[in-house]
Amino acid sequence: MIGKEDFAVIQALHQRGVYQKDIAEELQVHPRTVSRALQRQGAPERERVNRGSKLDAHKGKVDQLLSEGVWNARVILREIQAEGYEGGYSILLEYIQPKRTLRPGQATVRFETEPGKQLQSDWGELVVEIAGQLRKVHFIVNELGYSRRFHFWCTESEDAEHTYEGINSQLRIPWRSHSRSVSRQPEECRTGSLE
Repeated sequence: MIGKEDFAVIQALHQRGVYQKDIAEELQVHPRTVSRALQRQGAPERERVNRGSKLDAHKGKVDQLLSEGVWNARVILREIQAEGYEGGYSILLEYIQPKRTLRPGQATVRFETEPGKQLQSDWGELVVEIAGQLRKVHFIVNELGYSRRFHFWCTESEDAEHTYEGINSQLRIPWRSHSRSVSRQPEECRTGSLE
């Protein structure tokens, strides 16, 4: 099979009057290959064979999961691997990425628990001016899952010790609900990940 460069050589030598047999010998191809290239006026077009991908058999499942609101590629990968998918993560990501523009905007769903069930705790940080100097202030926000009442506490660092102290400072506060004091503490406390 000859390429575009070989055809350019065939054409140039043919225009100078070189015999096809000599051109074939020069390029180490059969004389019929030179003849066909000249008749065709170019190198032969290569037919690309679409082999498909390992994902093809699982695209239906991927689309189903996307329609159900599952957009995390790692979760989708686990699901289709359970069905026999042997391909990689990147090919799945390439398939999902263009579809992300079709993803509907997510409405925030309020998460509620029964009274006294759960307290959620997470960290944040701000840079503020204190006594004329910029300082990074870390704060923990503790929020009750039912009433949405919250408490925040500021400190100099985010670590396990300060997380414990911040949650403890919340639990010492008597919570009032409908003009009466709630003596029961939350049954569980959920915290964000500590790095």
